[in-house]
Amino acid sequence: MTSHGRDLQGTTVRTVIVAVVAAGAGLGLPATAGPERPPTRGEVEAQMGLRSEGDLVRGQLDTIGFPVGADQAEDVVSAAVRLEGLAAGGLGKPLAGGVCPHDDHLYAGRVYGHLTQRIAAPRVLLVGVFHKAREWQLIDRVVFDGFQAWHGPWGPVAVDPLREELIAGLAASSYTVDNAMHCREHSLEAIVPFLQWTQRDVTIVPILIPYMGWDRIDALTAELARALSGSLARHGWRLGRDLAIIISSDAVHYGDDFDHAPFGTDAEGYQRAVARDVDLARAHLEGPLAADRLAGLLGELVDVNDVKQYRIPWCGRFSIPFGLELLRKTAALSGAGVPRGTLLRYGTSLSEPELPVSRATRDAGLGKTAPSNLHHWVGYAAVGYVLESAP
Repeated sequence: MTSHGRDLQGTTVRTVIVAVVAAGAGLGLPATAGPERPPTRGEVEAQMGLRSEGDLVRGQLDTIGFPVGADQAEDVVSAAVRLEGLAAGGLGKPLAGGVCPHDDHLYAGRVYGHLTQRIAAPRVLLVGVFHKAREWQLIDRVVFDGFQAWHGPWGPVAVDPLREELIAGLAASSYTVDNAMHCREHSLEAIVPFLQWTQRDVTIVPILIPYMGWDRIDALTAELARALSGSLARHGWRLGRDLAIIISSDAVHYGDDFDHAPFGTDAEGYQRAVARDVDLARAHLEGPLAADRLAGLLGELVDVNDVKQYRIPWCGRFSIPFGLELLRKTAALSGAGVPRGTLLRYGTSLSEPELPVSRATRDAGLGKTAPSNLHHWVGYAAVGYVLESAP
């Protein structure tokens, strides 16, 4: 039950969404659940459209915005790939990593494929937004899951054993392992169908990034990059060929419903907000990755004196700087060169028609979890990174 109306921690959204109403007030949580008491695993599972199989296979939180079965997923992904002209094999060098949206596939599916169709590595480290970190009051730690696999449209997607190697390389204060937290979050399950469509046997290592400032991002990515580069060396793996890093994030959440409309809510305001999004991506994410530009992006998106406060509501305000700094440091430690970024595609929930899918796919449950209009729209950027030889 994802929604770009519910993507932002600490942001008031006034739009009432059918999917939320159907789940009951407070997304189905008892009134006592909140900052003073995190939700239990059972309470979280009660919100999932497809419940998990114990601690074996993670289910699916949002079964409206994202497909569940193979027929639905085939319809969605093939339509996105076809309409965007993303023929396999003709897209250039495989990517070492990138930034991918996680909004409803009917809105954002056209953008997803520009990244996922260029991922050739058989295992993917997925770096996700933790939208609900406030419910657990979690800061300054990465969140791993403990599942053996995640639900995928074509069958379970295995969690790669690399996860345990990474955990073993981290200090206890640097991470937590929590299946309830992962079940409460939609930002990674959104990408799984697109990855599995391309490679049926893809494996994943999912992590979530809650609130943290740049100093903590710098320290944790240094620690995790050492562990990751060590694993790459032990197995003889290479970035891009054997492992890719994908960061989940939607771009601006704009309009009255998000309390963010500095340019107004007419057509001119829309164009100015889009231009600002593209400028941010080009200034901070394109070209050779650099720590100062990633720290600069964090400073554009949040109040650096209180990182829980947005300046510009991109939901990946922590996942993007963290994931890309991890990619940069891992590449450096592995002698793989410098990741260089290109904005592959930008779109919004208003910029093109909904992804055309069959009536059967809609009847099976695929739909929209929020409206899209000049008072409530979301931006999407796909940014891909190839490795350049170190100077």
